[in-house]
Amino acid sequence: MKQLLDMYLVSDSPPFANWAAPGITFTPELETLARNGVRGYQLALWLWLFAEKHGTIAAKMVRESFCLLADAMQPSSGDKIDSLLDLENRLAHSVEDLSAQQRTFRLEGLSVELPMEFFLATAFLRLAPDSPYAGTEGTHLQGNDFKLADCFRHATEEGLAVFRPMVDAVDFDAKSLPNWKWSAHPGAAERHLQRRDKNPLFALHRQMVTAHEVYEARLADARAIEEVRSELNEISRSFSETTELPLNWQPFLEGYRDHVDRLDERRLVVGGQSTSLGNAIAELRADILATWRASIHKNRHSLATLEQDEAKRTERRTLLYGCDWTAQLLSHGSLIPPEEVVPALLSEPPSELEKVVTGLRGDPRLHETLAQCRATAHRLVNELRAAGHQLPDLDDKLRILDGAPGQLPD
Repeated sequence: MKQLLDMYLVSDSPPFANWAAPGITFTPELETLARNGVRGYQLALWLWLFAEKHGTIAAKMVRESFCLLADAMQPSSGDKIDSLLDLENRLAHSVEDLSAQQRTFRLEGLSVELPMEFFLATAFLRLAPDSPYAGTEGTHLQGNDFKLADCFRHATEEGLAVFRPMVDAVDFDAKSLPNWKWSAHPGAAERHLQRRDKNPLFALHRQMVTAHEVYEARLADARAIEEVRSELNEISRSFSETTELPLNWQPFLEGYRDHVDRLDERRLVVGGQSTSLGNAIAELRADILATWRASIHKNRHSLATLEQDEAKRTERRTLLYGCDWTAQLLSHGSLIPPEEVVPALLSEPPSELEKVVTGLRGDPRLHETLAQCRATAHRLVNELRAAGHQLPDLDDKLRILDGAPGQLPD
């Protein structure tokens, strides 16, 4: 990784030095833009090759470390590289989604298919924030799209020649990574590591989090969400194959609804960026309920009963799964050990803590749990302050806990 960083940021050695196709030049206004875009694409190409060999999660962690090392070498360069890689990934995905028909046009009666690099170049010139063509959909690109396409093609060939043997020789060991960035939307396993990291609310040995632990946590989170996705596909296929409802149709549909609700609860427990999966679950659930309502549309009492039940389910879901801590704590096989329940709770921001208190308050069976959490929180905060630790928002968090009903245990 350090070798790659030196090639890209310091020495500007091949393939990055050979970004421009032979004979291609740009105006001074576009030279830097084209150079950054093509070299960024080459860097993304290295990461794509690495992901092919070691997986996307490993590649993501290498990218994070790469950007952090770049920052250490040249302040603020890491964020710029990260943003550029985001753009390159968006461009690549947009081009992958183009059909052959969309890439083809008629010229003098002949069908001509433009190369993918042309669309890559066009999209870059339209989307790069510092491009003079940014946001100008109808503006003529003055031939720069074709020139840049040549550079992308040439740079890809140059990059593959250098990067394939380079990546083939590279093994991945998360323990060797010097650092990482926390995910913007961490899954449950990563989220608990994030809570623990350098946090005096936890035991000293638990405050030390390694890159290897983060890697394993991300793998676990990815597996968990994939299990939900796979199970959803199975139940969706099963429901879609139902051509006629059985005589006992109500328990039949209840079974499907309950199964889908459990899947969504598991999705919420796993956490992470799962919006598309949540939408797919909601779509299947809507189909199930539409079938249910169609079966009782002439029975007002049954319709009212169904809607009341739906309202209760929505309320329960909001109370118990509206924040990470509650969802993770109440799940089967919780990732939060019993001795870390309150440290984890106090690690949540005040806005999340308010949701927790509301959820625990809403279920009488959990009032004792809330009182125990409150007592333990006060004791833990007193111990921390006696040891000289000052953590942000602790007073606010204690006030939120103290505002809940119930008596503190003696």
